[in-house]
Amino acid sequence: MPPPPRRTRPLAALAGLALLAGCGGSTPLHYHALAPQPDGPPATGSARVLVEVLPVTVPERLNRTQLVLTDTAGRLDVRDEDRWAAPVADEMRLTLANALWQRLRATDIYQAPVAPAPNGPPQYRLALRIERFDATLGGTAVVDGSWTMRRLPQGAASTCRTGFSVPVAAATPDAAAAALSNGAAQLAAAVADSLARLDQAPAGAPPPRCAGEPG
Repeated sequence: MPPPPRRTRPLAALAGLALLAGCGGSTPLHYHALAPQPDGPPATGSARVLVEVLPVTVPERLNRTQLVLTDTAGRLDVRDEDRWAAPVADEMRLTLANALWQRLRATDIYQAPVAPAPNGPPQYRLALRIERFDATLGGTAVVDGSWTMRRLPQGAASTCRTGFSVPVAAATPDAAAAALSNGAAQLAAAVADSLARLDQAPAGAPPPRCAGEPG
């Protein structure tokens, strides 16, 4: 006897409808930009300082695009539906590059090296590591970083560390992302200011002290 015809088709159709319904009900992704958007037209002109900004390093748990929060018990809360526009290391590097240009008129030459010249712009090498990048919903965001910088080609290295705490205005991922962005901008400004002090020091002099370091 031949098998009953077409009995499986309604089941397949129902499965297809269920799949479509599941896709339609999935949580949409929300993207956040860590690097601040510049006000007005982009700044242009010749760089006064050249900086080899090495890739920013971050703890492995933050090496992702998802927003990583911390609950009140200290557990990690990885938000798959809330993501940075790029991995945190790349976003922080862009934030730092913006601060260097705005505060020091310094441009990054990591991907386009320029040989140091006696009469050319001063050159520096800068390496930044993010030590903490935590936020609690409705609590506080903490951004800590350490960095090493030196004048090229043979300047002495200087290592500094600082951190910033920013209140999270509301118990929402948007507020946490905004507070982390605020802290990242403050850290980038501190790094740029430390490089400005190094640039102002006479060539061959010992590296200047870090901000907040006793004299």
